[in-house]
Amino acid sequence: MDEINAAVPGKLSLYRESVADRVAKRRPEFMERLESAILEVNNNQHVADDSVEAVIEGNLGIHEGMMALSRASTSLKVLAQVRNKAMSAYEEIMRMQV
Repeated sequence: MDEINAAVPGKLSLYRESVADRVAKRRPEFMERLESAILEVNNNQHVADDSVEAVIEGNLGIHEGMMALSRASTSLKVLAQVRNKAMSAYEEIMRMQV
């Protein structure tokens, strides 16, 4: 057993690069990903609002307007589910005994 530990210093990993190098490559961070997702949902909402106005004015077809509304609705539902899962995880962590 000592021969194995001497031959491979540090933690064993299936990856060829070290854990620190892999962690450093993980970009963007969670907060940046969350922020970009929120901005994308916001953008989808604005596009949907603009498409409704365009449909009313007759500049856009009803199908394209409905697709924009559906995309905005779906992205908002997904963001709400992500928030619910994050809150659930936070509440679970807070219940842990230390």
